[in-house]
Amino acid sequence: MSVAKGKVEADEDCDVLIQGAGIGGLTLAIALQQRGYKVTVVERGGGLTEVGAGIWMAANPMQVFARLGFAEKIMEAGWMVKLLRLEDWKSGDIQTTDMSEIAKEYGFETIALHRGVLQKFLFEQLQAGSVRFGCEVQSVTQSGEQVLTRLSDRSTCASAILAGADGFNSRMRGMAGLGGEKRYSGSSSYRAIARDARILPVEAEHEAYEIWAEGCRVGFSKINVTDYYWYMTFDAPAGEAASASAIRTHAETLFRTYFPQWIGLLEKTRPEDILKTDISDLKPLKQWSQGRIGLMGDAAHATTPNLGQGGAMAVEDALVLADSFEKLGLSGAAWERFEQVRRAKVNWTVSMSWSIGKVCHLRNPLLRALRNLALKKTPDSVTRKQIQRLYSIEAN
Repeated sequence: MSVAKGKVEADEDCDVLIQGAGIGGLTLAIALQQRGYKVTVVERGGGLTEVGAGIWMAANPMQVFARLGFAEKIMEAGWMVKLLRLEDWKSGDIQTTDMSEIAKEYGFETIALHRGVLQKFLFEQLQAGSVRFGCEVQSVTQSGEQVLTRLSDRSTCASAILAGADGFNSRMRGMAGLGGEKRYSGSSSYRAIARDARILPVEAEHEAYEIWAEGCRVGFSKINVTDYYWYMTFDAPAGEAASASAIRTHAETLFRTYFPQWIGLLEKTRPEDILKTDISDLKPLKQWSQGRIGLMGDAAHATTPNLGQGGAMAVEDALVLADSFEKLGLSGAAWERFEQVRRAKVNWTVSMSWSIGKVCHLRNPLLRALRNLALKKTPDSVTRKQIQRLYSIEAN
């Protein structure tokens, strides 16, 4: 990133330029357009695709969607999770969370849906022409009141704000000089959609499950009338490559060894649809912005998925950031306020998720028994405080 004096003519002008058309970037663009700002989103991918698996939108992002005016449509596009069951592969129930009780306080249960369905819905809420696919930031020059961005299609864009919503492997993080040290958890994962599957009985179709075993776990829920989203995590060295057939063979071994009653999930999944992803997060950055250029979502504070809060944190970011620009103008001060509001909750979520990842794969039977007992004996007051910290939306 370089710094220049004075304004420079560009091919395009906008108030806010956003790199990344994922869930966080699109939600931010919606929130800004609703406030009257001119927004351009650039996305390196060639368009919206069905690539991806499922996602759980808990009560906190659903509250954001409600403030933006379309929570009910998100609910219609997905599947309501009313009960979350946490189990041990040998001893059975560890904890049960009644999401309907959470809804009494926060307004929403968790909604499970295909990630691509959510992304397409958010895209459709934007003004036509707001997103430019096959395009990304190449370089930036920051002046007092302007960020001049050179894009990969050789055009230039002048904006008051540049927002990096380009995920865990953010290029914007480096361009802004904000560093970013990745931390591998020791576990990798498979994620997929089981099509036209009949896994749960009708009376349990609104339940979600996560089962912990020796060095691995599996979780799943319905995402619509016919399909299930499932994921599996397992201890593994970082960066191991595998063919689709090898991935399916490994997944089948784990299912048959630890989760045989749920192998129907794998049987209804095409091998080529199973996504393999190493589970990592970011060590906390010293700061999330530099002048008028800043980061949000996974680009700023990527978390492991153990709390199901990666997308949720990005959605919350979008609302707080849009409110900060409305309060303090399109300025570096607004980025600083955004970080002040969000930092404590995000750091807690990242830390808590990392800790859960360390205890869910325990192999020692005694340690597993002690862990399960501790979770069963956790006072309701502690659980309520954790739920409040997770699902409450910060005052803006």
